Amino acid sequence: MRKVALALLIVIPLIGAAVWLVGFSPFLAVSTVEVSISEAPEIAGPLTAEEVTAAVAVPEGTPMVRVDTAAIEQRISALPLVRSVEVDRDWPTTLRIDVRRRVPVAVTSTPGGYELVDRDGVVLRPVDGPVEGVPYVEATGEGTAAAIEVAHDLPGWLAPKVQVIEASTRNDVTLRLRNGATVLWGSSDEGKLKGEVLRALLRTDAQRYDVSAPGVPTTADDTSIGSASPTITPPSTTPQSDPTPTG
Repeated sequence: MRKVALALLIVIPLIGAAVWLVGFSPFLAVSTVEVSISEAPEIAGPLTAEEVTAAVAVPEGTPMVRVDTAAIEQRISALPLVRSVEVDRDWPTTLRIDVRRRVPVAVTSTPGGYELVDRDGVVLRPVDGPVEGVPYVEATGEGTAAAIEVAHDLPGWLAPKVQVIEASTRNDVTLRLRNGATVLWGSSDEGKLKGEVLRALLRTDAQRYDVSAPGVPTTADDTSIGSASPTITPPSTTPQSDPTPTG
């Protein structure tokens, strides 16, 4: 019994000290909040580390073990420009906040004006009108979501050439290029393949390009709508050279 009592006299204070050290002492308490924010175009609007830190709302000196990281993530996610966030403890005293920003993919119009939206249709901020380099979506009903999805999937070389994306259903998305040509895109499926096919198709000077069925693309001009294009093998089967689009 004496040995047990002696052991308890030693162990209990050690446990108490450990609990105090982890849960209440300043030695394992928050002293630093480090914020990392992904890049986004300037047009998306500012999101500063100060804004994110304010949303963290954890007083300096709070024991690390008592920090509710899920609650912090929820507060930061409520910021309009935040797409996702991850909060980690970096022992002994640092909280690391990794923020991924929402990126604008299109401009839409409402009765109240124009809005810059991301791939999910979330409004980033109002704008005065169509924005250079960002496709303008003019769609209705289910076509709106399809047009925004297509805007997000447009390859980098094509997006600046697109002036308007139109759609009234999920299957009739149409691109109107800044040079006046029209591209029948169809549904939002196979976006990467359609982009590759269109890049090859733009070697042909035409008013209308149809990649809605990328395996059998066509071109047409004003007097021959529906005419077949020269034979083009889809890039998925035969590698294409890297042409400079004329559109």
